[in-house]
Amino acid sequence: MSSRLVLASFACSVFFAPAARAAPQGHIAWRPALCGAGDEGAYWQRTRLCNGLTGDLLLFRRRNRDFGFGPYVEVTTAGFWDLRWGGGATLLVPLTENFPLTVSFGLLEHELRAPALSASAFFGARSYDFDGSYNWALGVFASAARDLGEPRATLVSAGFEIDGFFVLAPFLFAVNALR
Repeated sequence: MSSRLVLASFACSVFFAPAARAAPQGHIAWRPALCGAGDEGAYWQRTRLCNGLTGDLLLFRRRNRDFGFGPYVEVTTAGFWDLRWGGGATLLVPLTENFPLTVSFGLLEHELRAPALSASAFFGARSYDFDGSYNWALGVFASAARDLGEPRATLVSAGFEIDGFFVLAPFLFAVNALR
């Protein structure tokens, strides 16, 4: 291919391409889960009830069938006393129009003792809001985190992701009903 043809193709794609209309879409969710905690490389020595809050901001989506990519943050506990917080990157893969798979990788801080690597996957309903910037999610997730320092603690969890809208909606309806 000649260099003029490449240059002409590039110029046409830059100057005549339509503007992207992809607006960021975010959500916040509660993650109750059953989890296993382990030390010294063990994956599941103790069973705990885990809770967490997670939020993400997905970019590059214009409709339900589009891939999305963006940052996420999370705060989790294992047994209400083992605190971890951090963030990373999330990739949304649209398996079907309304049921995508999201995969997240990040870095957490574990009780100011050691950084930890984390990974999680979510599958369930995830909306795309054509009129606003908030999309809701409702489904199941699995995650794992491993400390990089001693005692090499591990946390493996599986549970539900319940969007903040579904958690707050009964209270919002009650307040409006009392007015």
